[in-house]
Amino acid sequence: MATIQDFGKRILQIPGITQYLLVRNDGKVMAHNVDAPESMASVILFCGLNCDAIGSVAGLTYLKYLMLTRKNNEKLLIFPMDTYFLGIIQNADAYSPEIVDSVIRLVQMVIKPKKTS
Repeated sequence: MATIQDFGKRILQIPGITQYLLVRNDGKVMAHNVDAPESMASVILFCGLNCDAIGSVAGLTYLKYLMLTRKNNEKLLIFPMDTYFLGIIQNADAYSPEIVDSVIRLVQMVIKPKKTS
């Protein structure tokens, strides 16, 4: 069984990703390679939880990801992962659709599908 650290190593193998942070939906930082994890965790959690709330009010069924662009053109992408949110920093010159597809494939491999009744 893969560990959270193994997951972090796999995320960083995706070309164009320089940093990541995995935060539980209660704010606990589970894994990261960033300099200020608490500060970044707050942003990731705030955005992730509010996107979930907005989606519910708007009648949307699923948050695939959220992308925010910094002044230097780096991007912060936030992906929901069951009871976690994954935040990644993408290089300014990286191609976002390829990164998004790669991250979603990895997340789907890690998250077990919920049983339907």
